[in-house]
Amino acid sequence: MMRLNNGSPLRVGGGLSPEDAGMAADVVQDDDGPQHLKQVSRIKHIILQKYLPSWEVILGSKNRRLCYFDCYAGPGAYEFEGQKVDGSPIIAVRAAQEYLAKVKAHQMTVILVEKDEKQRASLDTELKRVQPYGQGLQVHVMAEDVKEFVPKLLGQVPNLAPSFFMVDPYGHPLTVPILNGILQRPQTEALINFMYYRINMDAGNAKVQHHLDAMFGDGEWRTQAFLRGGGWNREQGFLEYFKCQIKAQYKLQFRIRCDVEDGVAKSRTKYYLIHASNHPKAALLMKEVMWPLGDEEGLFDFSGEKHGMLFSSSPREEELRRALLQEYSGKEEVEFDQLREETWDLPFIEKHYRSVVKQLKEEDLVEITPVSSKTDRGLKKKDRVRFLPPKEGGSI
Repeated sequence: MMRLNNGSPLRVGGGLSPEDAGMAADVVQDDDGPQHLKQVSRIKHIILQKYLPSWEVILGSKNRRLCYFDCYAGPGAYEFEGQKVDGSPIIAVRAAQEYLAKVKAHQMTVILVEKDEKQRASLDTELKRVQPYGQGLQVHVMAEDVKEFVPKLLGQVPNLAPSFFMVDPYGHPLTVPILNGILQRPQTEALINFMYYRINMDAGNAKVQHHLDAMFGDGEWRTQAFLRGGGWNREQGFLEYFKCQIKAQYKLQFRIRCDVEDGVAKSRTKYYLIHASNHPKAALLMKEVMWPLGDEEGLFDFSGEKHGMLFSSSPREEELRRALLQEYSGKEEVEFDQLREETWDLPFIEKHYRSVVKQLKEEDLVEITPVSSKTDRGLKKKDRVRFLPPKEGGSI
């Protein structure tokens, strides 16, 4: 028995039948050591490693219990560029340990779902490296089919604690109805691997199209206009359709292109990481994590060519300037963080907003009233920004 919320018990059963095989895995099995991890898969772990500590602090400020669910946990460790690196379960456990060491009397439950016996045995071995877990941390490895485990979980635990779900399969993700069941819970987020390359292949193969029927929960996807096209338009249509099916207010995408090891053009999209949440601060935090990991200026786009390093030049702040002036000129004051939240889908992060608004102040196009800042030189949080009407003869 384990407890995932304030006292509500959850009982789970044993493992079930294996899933159908997905696209070629992002890892390559080596019988003599950890599985080899490709560059384009390593980026997922980096995002998780950077996001979880801040997520725990923010959610933990008002909640004494948090949960992390790894829906496709894997072996726990990989070989990357000749070195052994932690998989997502170990990253999550280490983050939880560091958080709980600083916040006494709080609790964290980590649920690692892995139905493959060999993968699970490796995971159990790797978890020994981070034991004892320490005060307040519970870690459970579940020998379950996640597509049955999660609905059972949601049915048995009506008041799930604030939770982060890692949904990273080798083929199709959890079905859309299951994902929506997760995201309807308060203070719950998911990082979803939308394996576009494989899903797009299956969409054109009548023998396996039933996989997509199951993923979406119906066959409505078959009637969509984007399927009659090709190339980038088809890809963006498919992505937007999937995102529209996900019932979350904020959906931030990060494009991962194919690795040289995949044997296809590096310009092709392999998958999208989609962060889904219902709170603007979650979207803003994930933007801060994702943006500097892109390898093209101002894009949430990763190919591995720059090894996760952003170009030294800044994105085109003139685009942000134009968007803010068009949206806010002549309107009432708005808090700085509110400004960022209301324009969360623009490809800019906090430092860009601060730079643009301060420049507008120098041009007498905005007025700033310090609230959170101690002086008029700062700009953060609840500081108030008033966009002035454009001067006569001026332009935005």
